[in-house]
Amino acid sequence: MRALVIDDELPAREELLWLLEQCPQITGAEQAEHARDAIARLEEGPAIDVVFLDIDMPDINGVRLAQLWRDRLGDRAPAVIFVTAYQDHALDAFNLDATDYLLKPVRLARLKQAIERAARRLDVAPATDDAAASPAGPTASTPLTRISVEEHGAYRVIPVDAILWAEAEEGFATVHTAEASFLTDFSMKFLEENLPAEHFFRSHRSFIVRLDAISHIAPTGAGTYRLLLGSEERAVPLARSRAPELKARIPWSANALEE
Repeated sequence: MRALVIDDELPAREELLWLLEQCPQITGAEQAEHARDAIARLEEGPAIDVVFLDIDMPDINGVRLAQLWRDRLGDRAPAVIFVTAYQDHALDAFNLDATDYLLKPVRLARLKQAIERAARRLDVAPATDDAAASPAGPTASTPLTRISVEEHGAYRVIPVDAILWAEAEEGFATVHTAEASFLTDFSMKFLEENLPAEHFFRSHRSFIVRLDAISHIAPTGAGTYRLLLGSEERAVPLARSRAPELKARIPWSANALEE
């Protein structure tokens, strides 16, 4: 898919273009600073499949621009993904049948989800295994050493050895450190596959825990346990089906905890 990034702020365009380079389904990306340039580009030259559109622009509001495309291009209009720092245009995006609505700063995992939605809408084949295997992100052989999370409009870098546990929350992962908790747009699957396997353990469908943060293993009945991370306030569940693997990772003595 060919993409067009439209934003009047150069740093925002450059950041999004850099992220798009890491998305195998994007075969090329162009940029436009002004709405008039974007209109000219869409009406001329090679077809654009998906547009990443800022809403608050000085010449033509992004919502109005999307309406113009739909009126002028009809079925040839590209998929539109709004990219904005504000949530108050979400209803407008819904009414325009936008493909997705991303909040700045954009995270790679969330961007890839939006691109998948655009691909399904445009009936584009998924990225090939070769493309997916390219160095676009961490792999099992190169586990993460740090992640970044949005904090007050900037990115805060967190070493993975500072993560105590992560838990699922409405499809995304909240990461907990000793200091604070951070809602991310990573999926639990992404974290499980990319955090160092020798240090992290999926204790439950909704929880991943750092093994050396576990201080106690407390039975709760019916073959389930609570993993205490230094205090009663910091505890994650251990599912019965996951207990045998944890016993292999952290052996506990004979039948001391068995019922």
